Amino acid sequence: MGDSNRPGARAALSADSLKLMPSLVDASQTEVTLERPARSVVSLVPSFTEMVCEMRLASRLVGVTRFCVEPAEVVTPIRKIGGTKNANIEQIIALAPELVLANLEENTEDDVTALREAGLNVYVGDVRSVEQAKQEIEHLSELLGGIAIRLTDGVSEALEEQQHLSRLRPQVRVAALIWRNPYMAASGDTYVGDLLRLCGGINVCEESARGRYPRLSLPQLIELDPEVILLPSEPYRFRERHAAELLAQHGMSAARNGDVYLCDGQNLTWWGARTPAAIGEVAALLNRARPDWQTEAAAAPDLPPGLNLTVTQQDVVE
Repeated sequence: MGDSNRPGARAALSADSLKLMPSLVDASQTEVTLERPARSVVSLVPSFTEMVCEMRLASRLVGVTRFCVEPAEVVTPIRKIGGTKNANIEQIIALAPELVLANLEENTEDDVTALREAGLNVYVGDVRSVEQAKQEIEHLSELLGGIAIRLTDGVSEALEEQQHLSRLRPQVRVAALIWRNPYMAASGDTYVGDLLRLCGGINVCEESARGRYPRLSLPQLIELDPEVILLPSEPYRFRERHAAELLAQHGMSAARNGDVYLCDGQNLTWWGARTPAAIGEVAALLNRARPDWQTEAAAAPDLPPGLNLTVTQQDVVE
């Protein structure tokens, strides 16, 4: 008889197997415990979908939303189960995934409840800062048994770089708009808001009594007087004509100085795998409003090696 059949050995094996059972308390304050790292996954969140693929675990995705479009060559053939706000619950239940990935802001509470009542494991994330983005990568790695050190190291390096620069550079007043008609901006209690803060921006909508994404009339935006305005390509697809409209409002510093920029909406709002690129792009755009500092900083002896303070045309998405 092998040693593994002894009572003491069986107890040890059971304890070891418990250690392999992923267990996390998610953003909805629900404990999510899996019998093993999930082998079949439905993702209701574009950022989660992309991170699963970055961990080279795309084969585990059995369903994604129609907004999960990256990486295109990988996700295109995966079954689509509706949108982020109107997922097809019946289809998801029929797929019987071992794990459903959701987000507190992007998905509805009713959908999450319906999936849990059907007996599915649903992990709900919530990212409002760069540090939380890094933590979410780690949680996903634990739930799937994947290796995420390349992703977390990339976020850590970009974070440390900007924290060092924050001791050297002047701050810039900035507004990041996410919608038009009416204008809506990211407040400080958002992932985008934390990106602005990290990159040396003073968010003109940092604290808002009108919610995390306050609505702004054009006169209100002019009164806030941002020095830089960022116009991402999503969720609203800002275009050159929209930038031109704001550049014509000479009551704002951003318009007078020509610092109204189109930028990559996926980089700005998709936390996780894109976070290092987002930090680099936001910092580069804000640097355009502090050119004197760039000249001084380029020769500063205490800058970490390898920092690129030069903004090229590629830093702005047309």
